[in-house]
Amino acid sequence: MENSKVVTALNVALEHEMSAMVRYLHHSFIVTGSNRGALVKFFRDRVNDAAIHAISVGEKITALGGHPSVKITEIYEPGDQSISEMLQEDLDEEQAHIGLYEQLLSDVKEHIPLKAFLEKLIVEEQKHIDELEMYLREH
Repeated sequence: MENSKVVTALNVALEHEMSAMVRYLHHSFIVTGSNRGALVKFFRDRVNDAAIHAISVGEKITALGGHPSVKITEIYEPGDQSISEMLQEDLDEEQAHIGLYEQLLSDVKEHIPLKAFLEKLIVEEQKHIDELEMYLREH
């Protein structure tokens, strides 16, 4: 796969990571109830993880000769949400993120460093999915 296509795909992933930061931060503001403290920490930890991913992806885009996007994907803001609705929204988005990385991975299997980079992101995204699924079983 040529660099321009990889850069385009990575920019889409970057836009998703940037959106994740905003969405998780928003969820940390609006969560209420007896589990608020633990969930605020959980959401803000995910903000940090999304920022780390965004930085990694942005740096990779630059290393490949591209220009990192400053856009974010549209964020659905329904107003009041239950904890379960917030967690489900986050789970859906994390599954979309992993799908982006898996698709790109299948396109770059001959480029070992890029393959390793994407595999690391996929493993980290899967950890987020696992955590969200465990939280959702509780609610």
